[in-house]
Amino acid sequence: MLVRWASIAVALLAYYAWSLKHAIQAQLLPKKLPPFFNAGGKCKLIQENKTTGQFKFCEDGLVLAPGISIFSCDPNRHEWNTVMGPMLDPSRRGKLWALHYTRATTEKPYPLELTNFPANADFHPLGIELVPSDPTGVSRLLVINHRRQNTTIEVFRIQLDPHSVVLAHETTLTHPSFVAPNAIAAISPTEFFLSHDHYFTRRKVDLVSFNEYPGAGVHNVQTIARNIAFANGVAISADGSTLAIASTTRAKIQLYSKDKTGVKFVSSVRVPFSVDNIAFAGDQLLAAGHPYLPEFMALVKRKSNRAPSYVSAIAPRQAGLGESWLTRMSAGANVTTTFMSDGSFLGTSSGAFVDMKTGTMFVVALYGSGVAKCDYGI
Repeated sequence: MLVRWASIAVALLAYYAWSLKHAIQAQLLPKKLPPFFNAGGKCKLIQENKTTGQFKFCEDGLVLAPGISIFSCDPNRHEWNTVMGPMLDPSRRGKLWALHYTRATTEKPYPLELTNFPANADFHPLGIELVPSDPTGVSRLLVINHRRQNTTIEVFRIQLDPHSVVLAHETTLTHPSFVAPNAIAAISPTEFFLSHDHYFTRRKVDLVSFNEYPGAGVHNVQTIARNIAFANGVAISADGSTLAIASTTRAKIQLYSKDKTGVKFVSSVRVPFSVDNIAFAGDQLLAAGHPYLPEFMALVKRKSNRAPSYVSAIAPRQAGLGESWLTRMSAGANVTTTFMSDGSFLGTSSGAFVDMKTGTMFVVALYGSGVAKCDYGI
């Protein structure tokens, strides 16, 4: 009997190891990467004035309007990182930055003023998301804020003109379920998906509903996907058919059908790295991450000064109109390399997104100085 149970245990362990084969190869085997490659051709590193050097360690970003993007950055990440550690000193604030550009020109990035935000409150931004305009035409920005006591979602009203962006703080969303928020994807002016990544959470994604007027807060949280290994980036396809969720430690992206009745797991797509943030760009889903975890963790612990970057584009093999993105993905996916670097040009890529109007792709770097602005090639 003992031999039989031992055989079963060995078989189960063998199956478990086999199921992790891709994740191990994607994250723990070194890759020979070039100093720089971009499928669209040209890339430029965008940095702030080098004497101050605050425009760095940007985890996320998005297009606010054609020619204007916002970045979520925290130069204090080596002292305060609730995802990977350490958690030593949260006193030095992170910042949101704006950048104005065309395909050919780029202005200097500038930090955004957060009007009405409490002067004594911690501000360590991670995932950010633009909320669809409400019936009055007001646009808002949601920001995951990893404070020292708890993690919150900050809601800012956006004031935009051609030459400047101002964010006015409206309210702070809190809830007992906000244990380890990482990324956010809005589906309406008052609803968003929120991923939770680590520690004692169930590594889940929640659907959060809130009242948009100041002080009202969260009124419902519903878990819609559970047991996702290090649930990280979340994104919704342009046609609304697909919810994509990055599983960092499995080096894959899980795809769910989305409709009024809920979400349902359909399939997953593997990528050759530890995937971080994801974002749709037309028919493509961009996934950015870390292709060699030992080097990445050495940088996090300040034992190295660079780590590689990798961005892949995922698209349905089947083209055509009238069918949803997810339906076309069922016929197979093309996974192509969009950007990569051994870290000498840009390291620790944590996200990539595209301004479709200007044909510009940005790659952000979790522990990098500045961001990469690249020509976008489909």
